[in-house]
Amino acid sequence: MKPKNIILINESSEGLRIDKYLKDKFNLPFSLLHKEFRKKNILINNKKVAGNYRLLKNDKVYLYREFKPYINDDIEQKKIPFSLKKKIKDSIVLKDRNFLILNKWGGIASQGGSKVKVSIDDLIKLLGSRNDKPKLVHRLDKDTTGLLIIALNTDSARYFHQILSNQKIKKTYYAIVTNKPKNIQGIYTNDISDNKKTFKAQTKYKIIKKVKNNFYLLRLEPLSGRKHQIRLHCNLNNVPILGDQKYNNGSRKLNIKNLFLHAGKLEFNTKNGKKIKIETDLPQHFNEYLN
Repeated sequence: MKPKNIILINESSEGLRIDKYLKDKFNLPFSLLHKEFRKKNILINNKKVAGNYRLLKNDKVYLYREFKPYINDDIEQKKIPFSLKKKIKDSIVLKDRNFLILNKWGGIASQGGSKVKVSIDDLIKLLGSRNDKPKLVHRLDKDTTGLLIIALNTDSARYFHQILSNQKIKKTYYAIVTNKPKNIQGIYTNDISDNKKTFKAQTKYKIIKKVKNNFYLLRLEPLSGRKHQIRLHCNLNNVPILGDQKYNNGSRKLNIKNLFLHAGKLEFNTKNGKKIKIETDLPQHFNEYLN
């Protein structure tokens, strides 16, 4: 039997779980996707894999059934609190007819999962039309705050994924770290391992200033897009991010609840050539160490 579709994976999708990749691409529920994995209707390089398989550059995803975008008319059935509906609307910092930019708050996942009740991906559906649902262009970790691009239609999503894969979206992050970097500025180049695979990664950094408790405020620019890249690079270079419960043992011992990592600036050109440069203030929990 011939596949209905074959998708070639590029560098921007490398390292993603295949189930999350397809969920984002086709707006499909995990329950349906996992059923199709079991039926062997979704194969990688024509071999059976589980939904947690991590994609590699040049992998081929074979789809043996036609997937149409899943329209969730029952988003209200999740009983999303009014406070969250208001919060997602209030988080919009730039609105264009083809995209939105949100200032994401901490403590909410970008996408759904087995332990996620409500995600940004759920909430943005409330901002779109019935026929063309908004789509996440990229993601931020659950406890990371800051700027997220939301495509409002399929053409816009396709354009943003293209410029993202070509590294034409410049992202700048700010973090408070618990040690002083060896140099005022530089590039971290540690390889990053995930699920027994190793990926090249680069992150530019620069010390902005020393803050309370002998901590340091850094500006960070990822030059590649790996999972947890900034958090891992900081940890691997002995400058762990304050509040990182996964990679910074000291934060766990101190019971620091907030992650001090903020996606504070985005720069890119729209499809019609307009240059977008947008910045947000550091979130309130940073002030404890900056004042």
